[in-house]
Amino acid sequence: MKTTINPPVAILGFGVEGHSALAYLQGIGIKDITICDEKLTEAELLAQTPLLFKERTPEGQERLKGFVRFQNSFNDLSKFNTIIRSPGVYYKHPEILEAIENGITVTSMTKLTLEVGSERLTAITGSNGKTTTTALIAEILKKHYNGKIVVGGNDRQPALQGAIDNPDWPILMEVSSFQFADLKQSPHISAVLNITPNHMDWHEDLEDYINAKNNLIKHQKKGDWAVLNANNEDSAKLADSAPGKVFWIGAKRGKNWADWINDNIVVNDEVIIAHDEIKVKTHPDNLLFVSAIAKLHGVENETIVSVMKEFKGVEHRLEFVRELNGISFYNDSSCTTPESSEVAIEQFPQGKLILMLGGSSKNADFSFLAGKIKDNDVRAYLYGLEGARIKDELEKIGAENLIITYNTDKNFENVVKDVYKNAKSGDNVVLSPACASFDMFKNAKYRGNQFREIVMKLSEL
Repeated sequence: MKTTINPPVAILGFGVEGHSALAYLQGIGIKDITICDEKLTEAELLAQTPLLFKERTPEGQERLKGFVRFQNSFNDLSKFNTIIRSPGVYYKHPEILEAIENGITVTSMTKLTLEVGSERLTAITGSNGKTTTTALIAEILKKHYNGKIVVGGNDRQPALQGAIDNPDWPILMEVSSFQFADLKQSPHISAVLNITPNHMDWHEDLEDYINAKNNLIKHQKKGDWAVLNANNEDSAKLADSAPGKVFWIGAKRGKNWADWINDNIVVNDEVIIAHDEIKVKTHPDNLLFVSAIAKLHGVENETIVSVMKEFKGVEHRLEFVRELNGISFYNDSSCTTPESSEVAIEQFPQGKLILMLGGSSKNADFSFLAGKIKDNDVRAYLYGLEGARIKDELEKIGAENLIITYNTDKNFENVVKDVYKNAKSGDNVVLSPACASFDMFKNAKYRGNQFREIVMKLSEL
């Protein structure tokens, strides 16, 4: 690959992609790098920086190696020739916009991956369900390609290095609006599962969020594919600006489609598999997307069926934890939107579900979720900062009888133990928060891990 990166280089944000960016830059011989992170001190940065990039002073103190520097701000970005933006850093940050005006190259690990292999890239996005969908299609494609496929993106490691090391392998990425908000190149196959209001604490407004998703489609070529949801208005609208071919999900529309017919997945009039043969709990539309993407890759039905029969899901997404005294516990901690909780509700019998709801704010609208809770006789156990707002929405529609409690205890172990005390045999207790996790946890995975550990100890009560 001929790099478009010229030093000095700034890495904005030092999360998963920031770490990968640092390793990539070293690998291509860049020796003038500054890590910029407004949320870290230098001591915190050193604590999480790999040993490869650290050294000790003669006095025995740890420090960054000479070619890596740190600043706790995004000030004066115009002194760099290249900026690598991590997904969590807002693409319209004033300092970034000023750098662009001054002719500075702003790129990202996703943009670099597109430069390396957009013609072999399949990208999956959506407000809800993208992780499970990506995980399932990844297993199918691994089997089809005998393991010769690069999988990355979003919560996974970036796909860039794998794409460079394996120039003939297909690439599969789970992507968010954060990653595509400022891109002007699209993948060969782009699947948009659904679009509902999300990350309104990051995007300017819903239009800005939709435009970020649309970047997966609008720069495609005639031979590329947009896989779109006919049952989701904003996903379906992207067809209007799609320069390539459209594969429709959820309706017999156009030349290429996938739909549920007589409880079977059917792709272009060909029956693939019956719903009762599939183990994973996920929205039925997601299974249609998986089947459509598999067929675009030329996967045989036998392979699709064999994987779908065995795939049980991914952790933190309706992950079964255990059964205790007739009560089943599920970890759905990666559910950070009301719409994801609505999907969880659909997976369980009416009157047999306790949802644990609450967390930190993403400026979400809980009114539709409240209606779903009422219509399906779901009991709501509320906690965290957003528990109060969810409580208000349930009370507005006369569903206060379904609120078990609003627990303001910030000790999560106490919260989980209290949920258990309020459950009875036959209930399904599901941590499906509909909110971010940052009021009590460092991330949603940590929240899910804590839930799992606490639940596994409940027998000791």
